[in-house]
Amino acid sequence: MVRKIKSAGSSTSQVDIIKRAKQMQEAMLQIQDDLKDKIIEHSVAGGQIVVKANGQKELVDIKISKEILEEAVSEKDASELENLILTAIKEVTAKADALAESEMETVTGGLKIPGLF
Repeated sequence: MVRKIKSAGSSTSQVDIIKRAKQMQEAMLQIQDDLKDKIIEHSVAGGQIVVKANGQKELVDIKISKEILEEAVSEKDASELENLILTAIKEVTAKADALAESEMETVTGGLKIPGLF
């Protein structure tokens, strides 16, 4: 009789756990979807290069000033310009990661779930 009581209680507990897991999953999917609409921006070279990405790390816009392009052409060396663009992309991607992690913490309570982002 004791075993039946324990198994009945654990069955209810398992159902509750499954329900909560589904709710968490739905909330995380909603957050991921909402991240598409959140725009993060990073600029380098005093604002001469501006890169924008959404919260899902998709690049949505890159602006490069005419002045910095002309400087790269006049020096016949694009390496500095390339490095600045790469830096801006890496930084905006890192900001997008931080935003996604911050948003997910509202659901996970700060618990790190491997492979989530």
